[in-house]
Amino acid sequence: MKKRIYFNFLGLILLCSLLLSASVSGIMYYVIVNQEKAAIKDRAVLAADILNRGMDGSEGRYADYVNRDSDAARLTIIAPDGTVLLDNKAAATSMENHGDREEFSLAIQIGRGESTRYSGTLGASTYYYAIRLDDGNVLRVSMTVSSIVGTFTAILFTIAAVTVLVLLIANFAARRLARNILRPLSEIDFDGDNAAVYDELIPYAKKIDQQKREIAAQIAALKNRTDTIEVITGNMKEGLVLIDGAGSVLIANKSASKVFRESDMMQKSILHICRDIDFAQGVKQCLAGMGAELEMERGGNVYSVYFSPVRNGGEFNGGAILLFDITERYETEKQRREFSANVSHELKTPLTSISALAEMIENGMAKAEDVQGFAEKITVQARRLIGIIEDIIRLSEFDEGNVSREYSEFDVCELAKSVVEALREKAAEKRVAVGVTGDWLRVTANRRMIDELLYNLIDNAIKYNKENGEVTVALSREGDFCKIAVADTGIGISSEHHSRVFERFYRADKSRFKKTGGTGLGMSIVKHIAEHHGGRVELQSAEGEGTTVACWIAVDARL
Repeated sequence: MKKRIYFNFLGLILLCSLLLSASVSGIMYYVIVNQEKAAIKDRAVLAADILNRGMDGSEGRYADYVNRDSDAARLTIIAPDGTVLLDNKAAATSMENHGDREEFSLAIQIGRGESTRYSGTLGASTYYYAIRLDDGNVLRVSMTVSSIVGTFTAILFTIAAVTVLVLLIANFAARRLARNILRPLSEIDFDGDNAAVYDELIPYAKKIDQQKREIAAQIAALKNRTDTIEVITGNMKEGLVLIDGAGSVLIANKSASKVFRESDMMQKSILHICRDIDFAQGVKQCLAGMGAELEMERGGNVYSVYFSPVRNGGEFNGGAILLFDITERYETEKQRREFSANVSHELKTPLTSISALAEMIENGMAKAEDVQGFAEKITVQARRLIGIIEDIIRLSEFDEGNVSREYSEFDVCELAKSVVEALREKAAEKRVAVGVTGDWLRVTANRRMIDELLYNLIDNAIKYNKENGEVTVALSREGDFCKIAVADTGIGISSEHHSRVFERFYRADKSRFKKTGGTGLGMSIVKHIAEHHGGRVELQSAEGEGTTVACWIAVDARL
């Protein structure tokens, strides 16, 4: 704006200066031309007067006067018939008859005449002034226009110099004027009263101030919304990624960065960040305006991924990608399927045996002396079936939180010894020595559950031990917890099975299970009982080096 004002002022002043210079030059030229013409007329009148008073009209006396002025204006003496008698600039004999010259004709007729025309003799435009002398001849005085222009040119340089000076002053004045005009505008204080602003601009200043306040309020609201969105998306457990129509990432929260293991995803192509084939297909469908859903494994976790196209007024603008971590649900579902399959298998085995034996008795295929043996086998399988069902019911109670909280005070050492005594016959069959170490230790807990915990641990230690092996039940107090550690010298468990030992129906050695029996739910029940009493379970084992299972239960489970 400053430049525009400056150039407008400068252009206006320049135009005025040029017009003024042209006008002055024209006037000066007109004045000089008229002055020169007047000088020629005066010269002609003076010369005519001299010739009329001092000359006898002879051609010789004309020649004396005319030749004396050879350096001045051009003087010509013309006879009444137009013959050139004398000329101080050229030979008269070489000049043509001047009877047709306008100034000569006027001088013959009225005594004086003038004209301006091109002169072939002088080779320039020339002004002529003629006077009829008393003897009838005509005196003509002339001067070329170039001589007049030369006089004007000398003055013109002065005019040009003055014009340039005026332009320089105008340039300085235009700059200063533009600066002074714009200073109040640049000094507008939208937070003040703007007393120094032009009166005409005060309404605009107030309007701008109002708009400024509205914009500031809108920016503050937008920032607040942005901060709120950032806080929400930043604390989302779900991954969120927004992409534009080309697949470049516009927004990615922390959870998404963790999923893709990319600290800075902004402006990067989502297809370059994740090269999974199914994921790429989902992105392409989303960019094509269609939704998509898939499950994807990444970094050991399983994610449910939703692709949703984003439109604004019917126009496609990009897409939103949501990633839900379903690892726990996936594992739970996987365990549920395995549990269902295992339950079906475990229940089917005894039921098949019972059904087959009962069918043989029913059809008379069994001999009378074999019926009792078949009945005993049916009883064993029925008890096994009941045991499986009771263990499943027990685990269901733990899952639903519907477990009895009837606590009583008892001595864990005494309870452990009673369990050992109950399993002594089984230990004797395996030639396994079982011992309990530890002092008197009283706890407040569910006696039946702790009895089941001890029974499962000691029974497994005997079952998976070697002949002539040992089982040690060590009881001790650690702060507010009672530690129960059952160690054996048995076959041990390889490290790859440690994380799954406490899963339902899981068996590290399935071939050995066929010999030892069991439901495969004992260790899972042990874990739930320990957790129900505010404790935990740890396993230490190596293949061929025995196993130690340590359980911690609160001394007072009521707390």
